[in-house]
Amino acid sequence: MFKFIHNIRYPKSKKKACHLILMEFSSYYQRLNENMQRIFVLRTLYFLKQINFHSSKEIMLNFEIKVMVASGFIQITFGLARYRLIHFQSIYIAHKSYVYESIGIPYHGDTNPQTARINLVWSVVKKGFLIPDDALNLSIHEFSHALILDNRERMRFRKIYRHRDFMRYLLAAKQEMNQMREGGESIFRKYAATNLMEFFAVSVEAFFEQTDRFAIDQPLLFERLCILLKQDPRKSGNPRIN
Repeated sequence: MFKFIHNIRYPKSKKKACHLILMEFSSYYQRLNENMQRIFVLRTLYFLKQINFHSSKEIMLNFEIKVMVASGFIQITFGLARYRLIHFQSIYIAHKSYVYESIGIPYHGDTNPQTARINLVWSVVKKGFLIPDDALNLSIHEFSHALILDNRERMRFRKIYRHRDFMRYLLAAKQEMNQMREGGESIFRKYAATNLMEFFAVSVEAFFEQTDRFAIDQPLLFERLCILLKQDPRKSGNPRIN
């Protein structure tokens, strides 16, 4: 699949437009070397071909919005061989927070396995990229959920990441989450202690946006997340690892 995208022909104008958008908003992309940026752009454009975007009528759904939303998933999966969602084929962009009647609380985003749709509020997505060091990035957060849920739906030979690597991550994650629930201090925001699904999403946000602090404060958890995602954001130019 990785080699396949190199054979897909995209207009130079579209690749350049994608590059300029990412250079403006994505600090992760800015740190990549030229070859890695080229691969990131190709992966982004390929991903956009696989996903159906919809939006509320108040949103002018343009190429910039699609690229920025998609870049969160490409960033998370940049070290992995597979970077396509199978179960989630639709992304809905909302102009403001929304409420599920059965729950009654406002949402800025959610990943819904029943509807196979990822819902995101655009202003919150954009803010997540404009402030690159607060470990609050809605695109990365919701795509982290989608990564876990989508992987569960796949046949064994089509898994996105190795089950063994995820289980080793979970062992370290459970220890930190239990400590948080007992009132211990943590680099992660309190919401991470909600459950393991939320802990994973919050830890991935910190992995990319508070990398050095994460690596120093939680070296074992950081190492296992590097192994799971097959990348180390501390590596300038090319973060991917074998």
